[in-house]
Amino acid sequence: MVKFHWVTLIFIYLVVVAGSVVRMTGSGMGCPDWPKCFDQYIPPTSAEQLPENYQEYYSSLRAKKINRFAQFLKTFGMNDKADALLADKSLLIEQEFNTLNTWFEYVNRLIGALAGVFIFIGFLLSWKSKDQKRKKIIFSFLLVVLTAFQAWWGAMVVATNIVPWVLTVHMVIAALMIAWQLKIISIYQNTSFKSSALLKWASGIGIVFYLVQIVLGTQVRQIVDHWLVAHSREDLLFQDYSIFLFHRTYAILLVAFALFLGLYNYLKKLHLKSIYLFLVIILMEGTIGKLLADFDIPHLLQSLHLVFALLAFGVLVKLYLNLSVIK
Repeated sequence: MVKFHWVTLIFIYLVVVAGSVVRMTGSGMGCPDWPKCFDQYIPPTSAEQLPENYQEYYSSLRAKKINRFAQFLKTFGMNDKADALLADKSLLIEQEFNTLNTWFEYVNRLIGALAGVFIFIGFLLSWKSKDQKRKKIIFSFLLVVLTAFQAWWGAMVVATNIVPWVLTVHMVIAALMIAWQLKIISIYQNTSFKSSALLKWASGIGIVFYLVQIVLGTQVRQIVDHWLVAHSREDLLFQDYSIFLFHRTYAILLVAFALFLGLYNYLKKLHLKSIYLFLVIILMEGTIGKLLADFDIPHLLQSLHLVFALLAFGVLVKLYLNLSVIK
C-alpha cells in the first residue's frame, strides 16, 4: 500500500514537471478550453480542423468564464482582483492555433488526469485499511477535494489567459498537494525519529519559508515572461527588480538554513539522510538559480530550478513529519 502512495507522489511531481515544460515552451494557452482541448478529447493537429471563427468563439467562452470567476472572487471579498479581471480586455485575446503548444498542454492534462486517478484510487483503498482507518480515509478524501479544487483552479488559469497571481496560487496548491500526499504516506508508514523540539520547530518554520520562496520565484518568472513580450533575454537586468532581490536574499537564507540543519545533524550524530539530501538539493537549486540569472535564463534550467525547489520542499516536509519530539 505504501508503494502505491509513493507512486502517486511521483505522478504529482510529474504534473509539476509537465507544467514547467508547458510554461517553458509558452504552451499554457495551447488548449483554450478545459477539460477538453478545442472541444475534443483528442486535440486537432492542424488549424484546418477548426472552424474559421474559432478564435472569436473561444474568446466569447472565455469572457463568460472570467465573469463567473470574478463573481466567485467577490464572494470572498476580493473585489479589486475581480474588477481587474473584468476590466482587462487583453485577457480575451485568443492566440492562433499551434500544434506543438496544443499537444504539450494536452499531454500535461493527461498526466494531471492520471495523477487524479491515482489519488482517487488511494482514497478507495483507504477504506480497506485495518489500522488508523478513519484517519486514512479523512486525509485521502481531503486530498481528493484539494485535487478537484486544483483542477478547477487550473481551468481558471486557462480562462484568465494565465494571469500571474492566479498561476501563483496554482503553484502553491501543487506544493500543498505534495505535502498532503507525504502526510498520507507518513500515516501508512507510521515511523518516527526521536528529535529535539529545536529540530522539529526549525523544519516546520523552514517549510513556511520555502513556500514563500516558491511564491517569490513564481513572481520572478512573471517578470521574465512580461519582459520577453517586447524585449530580448540578453537585455534583462534582474537587479532592477526588488522582487528578484527578495528572491535572491531568501535563497541565501535557505542555503544558510540547510547548512545549519546539516551541521546540527552531524554534530548531534543524528545520521538523518533526509537532512543531507535536503542540503544537497538546496545547493544544486541555488547553483541553477545563479546560472539562470547569469546566462540569460536557459530554457532547460528553468524547469530544473522548479523541480529541485519542489523536491527540496518535499524532503523538508517528509523530515518534519518523521520527527517526534522527545518529552
